[in-house]
Amino acid sequence: MRSFARPPARPVHGPLHLPVPPARQPLRLPARRLALLFAAGVVGSIVVGALGLVAAAVVAVRRGTRRVVVEGRSMAPTFDPGDRLLVVRLPRWWPLWPGDVVALSDPREPDLLLVKRVLTAGEVWVTVAGDNVAESTDSRSFGPVDRLDVWGRACYRYAPPGRAGRVRRRPPSESGTCDTSAGA
Repeated sequence: MRSFARPPARPVHGPLHLPVPPARQPLRLPARRLALLFAAGVVGSIVVGALGLVAAAVVAVRRGTRRVVVEGRSMAPTFDPGDRLLVVRLPRWWPLWPGDVVALSDPREPDLLLVKRVLTAGEVWVTVAGDNVAESTDSRSFGPVDRLDVWGRACYRYAPPGRAGRVRRRPPSESGTCDTSAGA
């Protein structure tokens, strides 16, 4: 006949006689494997963070930039017809400085963008002019432009390849036109 033994009594503690949890043994991993797991976690978090930043930058660039083709000679010699510019959208609170090259809605035809240089900039109004005063239609013709009509600032000329480079700010001279003697 088989005998059934009672399991040993578990140690109890406290007034409710709850069983004592078994002692936990520390997880013992070889040092090398532990180091690899730690490194993978650190590298993984860096990679995930970098991918997040890249994704945010792509969204910002697609929504906040515009490619513009220069037509006409109003900005010569800084820009020639056919030059291609990258214009970055600016927040409304971003300051504009005299000499900045901006893209703005044409006050006469709001669907068109004009590329002009800022002469004066206030919180509400901006005065713009072309570098080639003789061939430019600018604030001398249509007056100051509402700051909200400024779409963004031209920051880079990407074509033609021989003239590619950063678009720099040039301060206006005393005559109210922009000094075009320095390179773009």
